[in-house]
Amino acid sequence: MSEPDNIAQEQSQVQDSLHSTTSGTSRRSSLNSKGVSRRASLRRRSSGLFAAARASFVRSRGQSGANVDTLRGNTGADFEGYATVHRGDGNGAFAMFDLFSCFGKKKDGLYFLLIKGYHCFVFKDEEAKSPKFAIELMNRKAVIQPSHESFIPKVPHPGAERNTTYTTINLETGLGDIEYKFTFANMEDGLASKFCDVVSAASNEAITEQVRKRLGHEGLLSKRASVRYANTIGAEKTRDQPEAPVGTGEVLAEMPVPGY
Repeated sequence: MSEPDNIAQEQSQVQDSLHSTTSGTSRRSSLNSKGVSRRASLRRRSSGLFAAARASFVRSRGQSGANVDTLRGNTGADFEGYATVHRGDGNGAFAMFDLFSCFGKKKDGLYFLLIKGYHCFVFKDEEAKSPKFAIELMNRKAVIQPSHESFIPKVPHPGAERNTTYTTINLETGLGDIEYKFTFANMEDGLASKFCDVVSAASNEAITEQVRKRLGHEGLLSKRASVRYANTIGAEKTRDQPEAPVGTGEVLAEMPVPGY
């Protein structure tokens, strides 16, 4: 083969290679563009769904628009499970203030719990259209109680048998006041421990966000639409909590000062 023929063949090979590379790049660019477009479409759809849910929540005065599936969103909740919910301590020095435990009655109820964002949502059951109330988790800690102090609920938990054991967890403030007692059936390994871990993570994230806002770094906050919606609903449903028991700080504030 002559030298001109060799040169022509090499040029042809180079052109074929360039064409192949260009085509591959073009295909990747097209796929990336489609991926970006799909994500943008999903975000718009998600925003539309939460806007509709929000409108339903407002129209119904908090009685719909925030069911379990809505709060789960596409990524699910941080925690879910049934528990017996008891307001306050109910023991010791402050028992007298716990006469109206859950929803105005001396009654321990079985409820479905869901944690998303910075709140624990308390539902009548998994099919409820909206939570009965929400509990803010910032500056809260969940403490597992010894087995001999665990509460035995009067209402059996779903799937529990007669020999099922239970674990009680105290939700405490920074001062150590017990705001709620949650009792879980020991049917799912690590459920009580998971609850404590999720409460701790939610509390820490809420504190971090508060600090960033104070420093003017709100632009650094990036949350999924479902988390933003859960935080919005949680902030409103905290107002529906049962009346809080008298805490240590309030009791001390009412005590007379010696010498007066």
